[in-house]
Amino acid sequence: MSLKELSKITTRYGSIGVDKKLVIEAFKAGKLRALTNDWRGLDSNFWSYGAKLGIEWDKITDEEIETNAKPKKKGIEIAYIDKDVTVPMKGKQTNYYGKSNIGIDKFTTISVLKDGKPLWYTKSWKRVTNVMTAAGKTVKNRYSGTRSTIPDVDAGARSYSRNKQFGMNEVGYMSLSGIMSIPGIKFHHISLEEDMSYMGAGIKRQMRQAAQFGAARFTTNDEFARINKEYFNDLLKQRLNDPKKLGVKIKQAAKLCQDLIDGAIGGKKPSGKIKKMIEMQVGKSSSPEADAYRFVSGVGNKLSRLYNNYGYYVNALEKQKEDEKKYGKDVSFASTDAESYAKDVQQYYNYIMKGQFGY
Repeated sequence: MSLKELSKITTRYGSIGVDKKLVIEAFKAGKLRALTNDWRGLDSNFWSYGAKLGIEWDKITDEEIETNAKPKKKGIEIAYIDKDVTVPMKGKQTNYYGKSNIGIDKFTTISVLKDGKPLWYTKSWKRVTNVMTAAGKTVKNRYSGTRSTIPDVDAGARSYSRNKQFGMNEVGYMSLSGIMSIPGIKFHHISLEEDMSYMGAGIKRQMRQAAQFGAARFTTNDEFARINKEYFNDLLKQRLNDPKKLGVKIKQAAKLCQDLIDGAIGGKKPSGKIKKMIEMQVGKSSSPEADAYRFVSGVGNKLSRLYNNYGYYVNALEKQKEDEKKYGKDVSFASTDAESYAKDVQQYYNYIMKGQFGY
C-alpha cells in the first residue's frame, strides 16, 4: 500500500495522511502496532519502501510475521528490542559525551534488514518509475520534478549518498554485528514470497497493468473472459459466408486462450496439456508472478491479432460478395484479400495452438 493510498484511510482521529502516527490503526498485526507506538524508528519512508516491494501493510497478520532471536537473512526483518535496555555509546563521540551510556525503550526499532543487510537510504532527486502506456510499453527518461516520497534504498554497504537507516540510527549499532550485541534483540521476519496474502502491489500491479488484450487491459481471468466474449460476439454479428470454416478455429483458439489464462492467473487446475504449455514460459525467473503476466499478455496479444485478421477476412468476404454482384463471379477484386487474410488467421491459429506466445 502506497502512502497515497494510506492517506485515504480515515481513523477516529482523522486522516492517516495528516499525522503519520495514525497509520498504526491501519495495521491488523499487533506486532507492527507495537513498533509504531510513539513512532519508534519506523517512519513514512519505511512503509513507502515496503509498498514499493509489494507489501500491503494493512493485510499482514501476526501469524504471518515470524519472530526470531537471530536473523534469517531473507526477506524483510525488523530488528527491535523486547525490553528496556542500557548500552554503551560506540563510535566517534565528542568529549562531552565521553563513554556515556544510552537507554533504549522496549519495542524500539533498531534497524531494518533486507536479505540480512541493514538498509541505508536517503531521499534524493531521481528518475520516476517508467510510465506504462496503453500499448504496454514504457516511456523512458522521465524525471520527477519534486523529491520522491519513496526513498532510494540499498541493502548493502554505506556510501556517501546514503546516511540513514530505518531505526534509531545510533553510531556503533548500525551494522549487523553491532545490532546483535544489544541485549533483548529480536527480529520480526516478513516474507517477500509473492504467494503471501499481503503481497499485492509493486511488480504485481505493474505486470497486471502491462497485460493487454487488444486495446483493453485486463487484470483477472474473469476480465479476460468478458473481453474475449465481446470480441467473439462482435465477429459473429459480422460473419456471413465462411467458406474456409475459420470460425470453428477461432472458437477453438478462444477457448484454449481462456483455459491458459484460467490456469496461469485464475487459480483453476489446468489439464495436462494446458499445464505443459504454461510451464514452458512461466517460472523461469526469480519472479513467477511477473512471468505469469508476461505470459498472459502474450496470450492476449496473439488472440487479439487472430481476431483482427479474422475481422479483416470477414470484411474481405463481404467486399467479394459486393464485387460479384457488380462485376460477376469471375471478377472479384477482394478475393485475393480474403485469401491473404485467411492465411494470416491460420498463422495466428497455429501460434496459439502450439503455445507460441512470444512477441
